[in-house]
Amino acid sequence: MKLKTGTAIVIMVVLVIGSVLYGAYKGWTEEKAHVNATYAGLESMLQTRVETAYNILTVARRHLPETDEAVQRVSMDLSQLDNAYTDLGRKAQANDALAQDAAGLLKALSQLDSVKEDSRDEMYVNNYLPQMLAESEAKTEGAAYNQAAAEFNSRINRTFSGFLAKMMGIEPAEVFAAQ
Repeated sequence: MKLKTGTAIVIMVVLVIGSVLYGAYKGWTEEKAHVNATYAGLESMLQTRVETAYNILTVARRHLPETDEAVQRVSMDLSQLDNAYTDLGRKAQANDALAQDAAGLLKALSQLDSVKEDSRDEMYVNNYLPQMLAESEAKTEGAAYNQAAAEFNSRINRTFSGFLAKMMGIEPAEVFAAQ
């Protein structure tokens, strides 16, 4: 049976469109998977930040009551940052708050006579913990995840195949930044 020319052209156009859509979806899905793979590095850095904050709280609890406002703020920041179900914007916000509140708690601890009298805690408060806090902050801010997410978002928003992929449900990557 012979196909009419018009029918053959329609079939060919449908196949070409289907191929373009499939290629766009598959390509952008792979690109997004690459961005998501870099997320593990960000999580590792955030875990370092959480561990440092827990160490700060351990020292603080030896010298301040649990009801101290600075101790409670750091504890609350930690619970928000440590929550695996929090979106990246909220995690970034909690990370920023934790950095500020933990630094404030360290400053308050450094002025306490009980810390000054304890050589181990004085070393932690004045040297080790501020250094760990600063290093984890620098590593978190320079995370490869944000760079990969920004590049992905830039490409998906400026290309035709990205437009098609977004129409088929591929979302831009979430950036680790406070809302």
